[in-house]
Amino acid sequence: MTDTELIAAEAENALPVVPRVTEPGFAERAERIEEHTLWPVLSRLPVVLTVRIPLSAFKVRDLLQLQQGQLIRSDWSTTEDIPVKIGRVQLAWSEFEVVDECMAMRLTRLA
Repeated sequence: MTDTELIAAEAENALPVVPRVTEPGFAERAERIEEHTLWPVLSRLPVVLTVRIPLSAFKVRDLLQLQQGQLIRSDWSTTEDIPVKIGRVQLAWSEFEVVDECMAMRLTRLA
């Protein structure tokens, strides 16, 4: 088993570790995670990034009938940023925009 597989397997089965803020050197380590000895492995772990917008009237039938270029109405205000999450952890806020006829997501601020 490689280091990456071992860390990924442990991460799936382990409870989140929350370091104590009073632990000596905590602040320095938290600011420079890239200097941690396992950073080369951790930085390559795949994560699922989710951006969810509530669609109250959207049905499975609507999903199956989606066509290229079709617009979908949502109850989300166009002036409100959209939360970006990894699992249950809020990572950032974003907004959508069209770039060269493609939908793009721009990070507006980190959480």
